[in-house]
Parts: sequence; structure tokens; C-alpha cells
Amino acid sequence: MDFDNQWKSVKEENRKMKDSADQRIWNGLESKIRFRKNTKRVLWAAAVLLPLFTLINLFSTGNEMKSPDQQQMVFRTEKVQKEFILSDGSIITLEPESELKLTDDFGNKSRNVSFKGKAFFSVAKNKALPFIIDANGFKVKVLGTQFLLDQRSADKKVYLKEGKVKIDYKGNTTFLLPKETWLADKDGAEKHFYDQDVVRTFDFNEMKFGEAISQLEKTYNVSIAYPQHYKENVINGNITGDLDKVIKTIGFPFNLTAGKQSANHIILEK
Repeated sequence: MDFDNQWKSVKEENRKMKDSADQRIWNGLESKIRFRKNTKRVLWAAAVLLPLFTLINLFSTGNEMKSPDQQQMVFRTEKVQKEFILSDGSIITLEPESELKLTDDFGNKSRNVSFKGKAFFSVAKNKALPFIIDANGFKVKVLGTQFLLDQRSADKKVYLKEGKVKIDYKGNTTFLLPKETWLADKDGAEKHFYDQDVVRTFDFNEMKFGEAISQLEKTYNVSIAYPQHYKENVINGNITGDLDKVIKTIGFPFNLTAGKQSANHIILEK
């Protein structure tokens, strides 16, 4: 009986020890499992959040890096004239209160810009990429040239210094020659004319004097006053020359000489 009691006592103690050991082992396993789970969670969070933080950082950095570029895509003036050199080598002189905007692909796939105000353009030559200006109501297309564009005044105007210019306005297309001006007035009427020193050929055969004067006024954008009793007189001949030469030639038979009241106003008188 003592043996049986001792056996039972030892067996119960062993079971308690085993249970205690099992519990310690299990607690240790649970701790490791929790550690591994937490480690996986941390690693998973790192795997997810690190690229996210990287993207956010890149996006933020990208914006910071892009901001100067975006500023360079828009050129403005306030109270003073400024000169800007574009990425294609073109030089733009903006008058006060003017603005030039470039498209994102400027110089790569196109050379398209939008413009308002007044400016002198010296466009770098590029036959593959024409320089196209949207001037809010009309468009100017060039390959490489120098010209003045006034979009701000009541009369919209393009003056070509050298090269070639194509103008699209309300479905009409105009090609300018050097020292020629295109103009659209406040009512939308178009006209184009030349500097007074441009040499042109005029066919005045069997033409009335008054009609010849009107032709000169339109060609050079001037007003010419003359004695009205010569208006119906007929003149003959082809005349080649600038305004000064032509007006002297047609006035000679009537002993008329030209004088100027202003740059664009001429008086023919004896």
C-alpha cells in the first residue's frame, strides 16, 4: 500500500512537472509564433509602405523638379520689355504686358505656342518643325524668320521683316513677303501692305489718275491728297519702283510734286 501510495504521489508530481514544463514550452512557442507573426507583419508593412513612401517621395521630388520647367514654359512681362531665348534657339522680345506659352513637347514633336500681347519673333529655322503661333483669333506659321506680331491692339497685325509667314484668319490664308504687313481691323476686315521703300511693279495702262492713286494708297497704306480735277485724267505705262519713285513718275505729266505731312500722309501739289 505504501508503494502504491508512493507511486501515485510520484506520478502526480511528474504529471504536474510535465504540465508545468509543457506550459512553459507552449508559452515559449506561442511567444516565438507571435514574434514571427509580428515580424511578418512588419516585413509586410515595410514591403507595402516602403514603395508607397518612395512613390510619394518621388512624386513630391518630381513636382519640385518640374516646377522650374513649368515656369520656363510660360514667359510673361509686366511693365518692361524682356528678351527670352527658347530651347530651339528662337529669340522672342516681349513687349510689356505680353505672354507666350509653349506646349509640353515644344522642340521635340512640335513648336506650337500660344501668344497674347505684342512681340518681335526671331524664329530659328527648322523645316521639319514649323513654328506655329495661336494668337487668339488668327494663326501664324513660319519655318524660320523675323517678324513683329501685335495681338493686343484693336487692329491685329503681323509685320514680316524677313523670311516667309503664313497667316490663317477666319478661313482665309495669306502669305507675306519681306517688309509686308498683314492687318485685321476691329471689324474683322483684312488688308496687307508694304513698306514705302519696297519695289513693286504697277500696271497703269489706260488707268485714271485717281485709280492709280488709290492703288498706291492700298499697296503702301498711305493717304495721298492731290488736286481733284486730275482725278479723271488717264495715264499710261508700267512703272517699277518704290513709292517715292512711282508717285514722282505719275505726277510728272501734271507738274505735281510730292510733299509729306507725316510718314503716312502725302500731298501732291504744283
